[in-house]
Amino acid sequence: MSRTATAWAIAAALALSGCAVKVHKVVVRQDRLPAAPPAGKKMPGLACAFQLADVVDARPAGNRAGGLGKHQFLLDDAATLVRTQLIKVGMSAPDAPAVAGARRVAVQIKQLYLSQNTITKVPVAVYSVQIDGGAPFVIRAQAASMNWNGSEDEAYRSLSDAMGDANLQLVHTLNKHCKANQAG
Repeated sequence: MSRTATAWAIAAALALSGCAVKVHKVVVRQDRLPAAPPAGKKMPGLACAFQLADVVDARPAGNRAGGLGKHQFLLDDAATLVRTQLIKVGMSAPDAPAVAGARRVAVQIKQLYLSQNTITKVPVAVYSVQIDGGAPFVIRAQAASMNWNGSEDEAYRSLSDAMGDANLQLVHTLNKHCKANQAG
């Protein structure tokens, strides 16, 4: 290879290396994802007693939870995160003493991630839920919003909103089951 060709090859490699975006891996922290509904919504209390039977992480992507901008999220213990949030909204812990008449709720986390395109971020939370071993039903939260600056804080807010919306939907659904039992 001639000197000129070598110089061009080095220049091209250096130019292309300047285009590479460094990925910032973020291990999701539970304290940054409160068990609160999205802004402007109120979390009702549970109308009757529910106890978590189990929360299972069944996400196909393992610990990868998508990302925003240069931030790639890793969620190592999604089951503990969701379990903690559901206890905060009023369910009894799986290891708590049994409450008379409490219905047992099993949750499988099917998806929990944040995706994006240039102008939109889409946080997704999908749970499969069973009450007392009955037929499973799906809770899906997917609230697209503007991608303002792709910051880590913005990503946390989006993921928190998706989980908060999933929890809100779950509480509403569980409360309907309370009313159905009271009527029957």
